[in-house]
Amino acid sequence: MKQIIVKKYGPPSLVAECEEVAVPTDPSAWEVIVQINAFPLNPADSAMILGQYGFLNQPPTTIGMEAAGHVVEIGKSVKDLCVGDPVILLANNNWSQYRKVPATLVVKVPAGADMNQMSMLKVTGLTAWKLLTEFATLKPGDSVIQNAPLSAVGQYVIQLANLIGLKTINLVQRESQIAQVQNLGGTACFLDGEDVALHVREQIGKTPLRLALDCVGGESTERLARCLNEHGTVVNYGMLSMEPCVISPEHLIFRSVSLVGFWLSRILNKMSAVDRNQQVAQLASWVCEGKLSGAVDSIFPIEQITEAIRRSEQSGRTGKVLVNPTMQPHSIQKDRLI
Repeated sequence: MKQIIVKKYGPPSLVAECEEVAVPTDPSAWEVIVQINAFPLNPADSAMILGQYGFLNQPPTTIGMEAAGHVVEIGKSVKDLCVGDPVILLANNNWSQYRKVPATLVVKVPAGADMNQMSMLKVTGLTAWKLLTEFATLKPGDSVIQNAPLSAVGQYVIQLANLIGLKTINLVQRESQIAQVQNLGGTACFLDGEDVALHVREQIGKTPLRLALDCVGGESTERLARCLNEHGTVVNYGMLSMEPCVISPEHLIFRSVSLVGFWLSRILNKMSAVDRNQQVAQLASWVCEGKLSGAVDSIFPIEQITEAIRRSEQSGRTGKVLVNPTMQPHSIQKDRLI
């Protein structure tokens, strides 16, 4: 079978190699073997290949935080899964054609589920869900503000907020992006500039705004903080600007605004298996019901991992780059919205 191997840290498109390795066999009593049908390329995967992630394996190593596929073999003690079941993998190291994992690290999804959509739910889907539910107690009608609404997570945030009755205030970098956010269902959208706090207050009036989601960093963190009420929380989960978060002591000292970081791996490690699986299953259910979806930019065969990574690094994409390890080489699918 084919698997992506990283033999040294460095630029992802240069160091990620597709190699032929043995197909996993002989699952233990509590293991399953899954044929991978799709895996996405995430910023966290790139950070790990660069050697810039929160935990790192010593090269040579495998990579890949999420995937979806079908069970092809089960251990003798596994009772709640059958050969042929579609599943989401919660284990790591999924850039491969097959994976042997503990049965507790897969979540069964409905028959006929779109594997491309399922493959994005562990990282992108759970990140958006936890950002909305982990850091503030919000009720239907409340608002949340974010500064990367067209990112993969940002698009999920808009959809999930709508599902649970929250409003989204969305900040963008270019005026042409406003219509895109509105088409996604964003409640309001403004250019991320110095006077954005005034525009936000004109939009929401005296309604409290207690949660801000920061994927950009830099000066944008400060502008989010200005929009929040006292005791509000800015949650930083990315650094698209490649700059440190900037926030005035005025907000921290006099208004008790908090700036906290978000790392999904730490949150997942604290969750019980039951709770984690239930939340993933709920996201999968919404996808199957047509209430939640992620945009897909293009789909590559595993042999063309270099081209897939290069595409994922290009700006201007409207969706995720995926790899389908069952595709024939040179059969790229582009510009899909699933």
